[in-house]
Amino acid sequence: MNLSPLSIADLISLRDRVAAEIKNREAEAIEKARAEISAIATRVGVPLAELMGKAGKTEVKNKAPVKYRNPADPSKEWTGRGRSPTWVKEMEEAGTLDSAKV
Repeated sequence: MNLSPLSIADLISLRDRVAAEIKNREAEAIEKARAEISAIATRVGVPLAELMGKAGKTEVKNKAPVKYRNPADPSKEWTGRGRSPTWVKEMEEAGTLDSAKV
């Protein structure tokens, strides 16, 4: 395709049409792949989530260990990372934070 005779406006229009067509074709390809995967799952009698390896699994992020626990309310914990909770600030001011260390 010879683009030389096209004006800048024509080229911009062409670029926009090409981008839109690419987006549409990608969406169609994704939908087709989903349909094929779903058909395979149905054919083999396996739930789609299990086929994809997600059944019964919950994503666990690496959680930092708890470093401080409020002695007055053990359900209040802090890892020592990020913004310190109010109860930690109060204990720091009182000089009793060491007693909350786990």
